[in-house]
Amino acid sequence: MKRNDFYTAGQLAQLFAISKQTMEYYDKMGILKPAYIAENGYRYYATQQYLTLEIIVFLRKMDIPVADIKAFVENKSHAEALKLLAKKEDECRKELIKTKRILASLIGYRDTLEKSSTLPLNRVLLANEKACRMYLTPIPQEKRGGLSAITIRARHMREAFSRCYCQEKPTGWVISKDDFFHSRFNHSSAVVTLSGPPDLPPLCNYIRPAGLYTSVHIKGAYFHHGKDALALLSEFMERNRLVPDGDVFLFPVVNYWVTDDPESYINTLSVKVAQK
Repeated sequence: MKRNDFYTAGQLAQLFAISKQTMEYYDKMGILKPAYIAENGYRYYATQQYLTLEIIVFLRKMDIPVADIKAFVENKSHAEALKLLAKKEDECRKELIKTKRILASLIGYRDTLEKSSTLPLNRVLLANEKACRMYLTPIPQEKRGGLSAITIRARHMREAFSRCYCQEKPTGWVISKDDFFHSRFNHSSAVVTLSGPPDLPPLCNYIRPAGLYTSVHIKGAYFHHGKDALALLSEFMERNRLVPDGDVFLFPVVNYWVTDDPESYINTLSVKVAQK
């Protein structure tokens, strides 16, 4: 063999601006083995192998896995090329959907935080609300309050976070109508996360019905200031001849995600109402 008819590993690597370590990796993976190895350990590659490396480098720039490239190089054909590219195209589309979801969540939660400084605190609002998709985990009666409820919340959040990204508000709580309107503020009947559009995870398992809702933004941790929200909502409903027509939904706007001071928390409580 005439060595001037072959490339050394370094020469071939230089042509494609890759490292010799990368060449050694391709050798180890069996995707591009040298034509021969000299007694001094130098690796030599035939001219035809330049073309193979061109394929490898191009496909790697498209982030196609080495294992897939190896299978393609060993079985090159028009059909196999189309199959390889279609597979990567499908992965890219899925990644785009994932990225769009992350971006939407980031924008939504950022907007919520930016608006939190101008929320009308301690003022009861009344509005017709659309049906709202939610991912909800009930808390059994005997496990409401204390560590048992936190354990259920942790499981809920693992499941929710594995299938989606936070929406415009972090995970919240459902307080049963009976508990809230009887001042039992240390009990929650469910953990709840806002769900995404119908074609995106997590698949909702609960839809909060459309209807007339009263809501109030209160400052401070709910367990310390739930009584303030109760007083405001009760007085408003009494004055307007309204009665609660469902459980209370609590979503944090500002919480431990952004402050260690519980008195700086802001929570939104809302409840569906009906005329007396």
